[in-house]
Amino acid sequence: MSAISTPTPAPPPVSSPALAYSIPIVTLPTGVEIFRTSSGALICLELIFGGLVWILVAASHVPVPLMQGWVMFVSVTMFICSALYLSVYTLDIASQFIINWNF
Repeated sequence: MSAISTPTPAPPPVSSPALAYSIPIVTLPTGVEIFRTSSGALICLELIFGGLVWILVAASHVPVPLMQGWVMFVSVTMFICSALYLSVYTLDIASQFIINWNF
């Protein structure tokens, strides 16, 4: 018996995962116009209330200072993150990078 070899079909080409997703588009306005949207207004309110939390936590006396330190750490961290997020849109940095900024 003779062995007949048949050519095996080539596997389909593997597409890159980067090609499967569309290019992210910034849908929020940048610059001063961000303050006219609900997202910008909420971030500003978050910064105002974050500052109020700092004042209230720093002025309070708690029996376990470790808990006060943790609350202060979280409020300061979130205040800085919100301020950076707002400044990215205010300074128009969001349109310079191809990143999905729409969380």
